[in-house]
Amino acid sequence: MKLINKYISLALLSGAMMSSCSDSFLQKDSLTESSSSTFWQTSNDAMMALAACYDALQSNQLYNSDQYTFGPLYMECISDNGGHFNWSGWIEGYDVAMGIQNPSSWVFSDYWKANYEVISRCNTLIANIDRVDMSETEKTRYKAEATVLRALIYTNLTMTYQDVPYLTEPLTLENPSKEKSKRADIVNNVITDLKACVNSLPEKADLGRLTRGAGYAILGRLALYNEKWDEAISAYREVMKLGYSLHPKYSELFTQAGQTSPEIIFSVRYEGPGMSEGASFNAHWNTPGEFINGTIDLADDYYLTDGKKTADTNYGEMKDGKLDVSKPNAAHWENRDPRLYATLFVPGMKWNGKGGEGAWYGGAAASLSTVYVMKYFDPSDTSNSWDNGQDFYVVRYAEVLLSLAEALVQKGGYDDAEVRGLIDEVRQRGDVNMPKVEDVEGTGLSKEALLEVIKHERRVELAFEGLRLFDVYRWKMLDKAVANIEKERTTLGLAYETRQYNGERDYVWPIPTAELDSNELLEQHELWK
Repeated sequence: MKLINKYISLALLSGAMMSSCSDSFLQKDSLTESSSSTFWQTSNDAMMALAACYDALQSNQLYNSDQYTFGPLYMECISDNGGHFNWSGWIEGYDVAMGIQNPSSWVFSDYWKANYEVISRCNTLIANIDRVDMSETEKTRYKAEATVLRALIYTNLTMTYQDVPYLTEPLTLENPSKEKSKRADIVNNVITDLKACVNSLPEKADLGRLTRGAGYAILGRLALYNEKWDEAISAYREVMKLGYSLHPKYSELFTQAGQTSPEIIFSVRYEGPGMSEGASFNAHWNTPGEFINGTIDLADDYYLTDGKKTADTNYGEMKDGKLDVSKPNAAHWENRDPRLYATLFVPGMKWNGKGGEGAWYGGAAASLSTVYVMKYFDPSDTSNSWDNGQDFYVVRYAEVLLSLAEALVQKGGYDDAEVRGLIDEVRQRGDVNMPKVEDVEGTGLSKEALLEVIKHERRVELAFEGLRLFDVYRWKMLDKAVANIEKERTTLGLAYETRQYNGERDYVWPIPTAELDSNELLEQHELWK
């Protein structure tokens, strides 16, 4: 077990945790004083506190999940990539997908608490580590790790709730409440913090600990999401100097065999089974997971191997204006971008030997979209899928390449060949080998056309990695996304929940009711009053 993982179970049992999930992150008790007289003395104390910061990322609302909570895969189900079609109403976030959410929706409260739990632990470490008897170099590194983790979390918060309380030090009895800060101010401050600390991180580290490349990649993501193109370009170019490369087998990447790949820039580590550190975000019952569906809209974005979108619309047998999902057309899914079969489970595929004619869904009930999810799911794991060692990849090199391409185009004055080269590198991964941009879309594309190529490539490359909803929000295409899935539902007569778009309000999550009730300084967003 790697060093950081060795300390997580100890941290869970000690006062090093400093705080625990509560009804409100703005609880009116001290987050630091309970162990201040006995803790923060040795390097072991510091390591346990740092491990606690990383451990908080394993929340079921952040980078893990069970089959009812939010998690990174299930976040895609409130975008146009997926849905809870077979389990509609049972999983956190379904009401957001349907457009019937309100400030009391569980997902808003749970996601808020999970994010602020990470911030609380990071702030406590930063505030106290100078008391520990250890080298200044190590102290500086630990502070940098906590600062970058906190930056990742503020990226999540500003992309959802937008204006939120900006905490950089522990709350106390004297100051238990905090008002909102503007999203733009938070972003500027976080970027400044990242620039100041990122070079204090090592280029190499134990698996699961932050490196310099991870710090720059998170800086790039935050800048990209906030249209700070120069900042994003600079950060991503720094990442490219550090020796990362694409894994040659996309089909292997999202398995335990792929998690030590030089493509993985930062991952949330899991070790299992039987170590109290296992993942469950990819759990199943030896069949495709019925609780998470892909959409046909996403599946058809995986083009034919000639690089062109299919013109075929025969998804299977129609009866009384409805697609009979028990009789799908497997031929529709043949000869596609190989990433389709590593990402989605479509008719014609097999699950651990089960599938094909008469058993299209590998032993599961028929998917109401005819599409299940394959990425991160391991059909060969028939006994430990609820407690397994699969890491979740927060940042990988393919995202960096596509994000740099986007930032260059958005800024303008770009080198067309450089941008195409970045996209082509992703497309031509060893076992993907899709045609180059110049061979399909051509050269000399307009800015708008080239951005569409990049957006398409992001969707098919990064599907079900917890990024699509943020892309839909920042590109202001939620209305189009909802319309596409509604068209899919109505045209094919599919038994989906109905989705609706409520205008600009749907781009900002409301501050949870429980937080408003416990903090008199907080004020609800104007669009939700």
